[in-house]
Amino acid sequence: MKGCLQRVFWRGLILHLPILVCLVAGWWQAALACFVLTGAVMAYGTLSPTTRMFGPVVSRIGGPGVLLTLDDGPDPVTTPAVLDLLDRHEAKAVFFLIGDRVRKWPELAREIVRRGHAVGNHSQTHPAYRFWSLGPWRMWREIAACQETLTEVLGTAPVWFRAPVGHYNSFVHPALDALGLRLMAWNCRGFDGTDRNVEKVLARLRENLRPGAVVLLHEAVPTCAAVLEGTLAMLAERKLRPLPLDEAGL
Repeated sequence: MKGCLQRVFWRGLILHLPILVCLVAGWWQAALACFVLTGAVMAYGTLSPTTRMFGPVVSRIGGPGVLLTLDDGPDPVTTPAVLDLLDRHEAKAVFFLIGDRVRKWPELAREIVRRGHAVGNHSQTHPAYRFWSLGPWRMWREIAACQETLTEVLGTAPVWFRAPVGHYNSFVHPALDALGLRLMAWNCRGFDGTDRNVEKVLARLRENLRPGAVVLLHEAVPTCAAVLEGTLAMLAERKLRPLPLDEAGL
């Protein structure tokens, strides 16, 4: 944690150095301009899931296949249905799990791994509407607590992290580096987490469903199984194989 905070401090100092220089020199208008510009840059970096402004992020894979990812599990209703669907299609996926839900349903998390799927860190409590605004201490607790939960329940530590809603700030990468995690985003989504119209969701997915795609889907929503089944059908039509994580060229 100490090393993480040191990195946060130095990054913040470097980012705000032009503002400090202008203030010391008495250039108030220039300082204000730097402040506004810095705020705009930080906002863009926070709201863009695939930007590398704060550090490395993976949003596509190598090879001819695709990577299926499912966020927000485990869930006692959707997880068994999802696992059965993936088995029938002989497909593998990466499940980004919420620590609190794993604590509640540890056997579901173990079943995901038992069936040959990979598991990633999706924060301990999934504070969807404020994750991007968390300070260094709270950010560390969200990521580190989930890492501890998954390691305790599954016996191995995940190596991938996904931010809730994909929005993250400059405090995330120092924590990931300290915990041995890498950040994964996506380049193919249908907004199934908010839109319950399956056909509209599948139409959005279809636009970017091509080799190299990292597909974002969600558990714990009533349309989860239907969206996944439609996605798997589209993949079969296009002869695209859902790759296991260890074959994704990451």
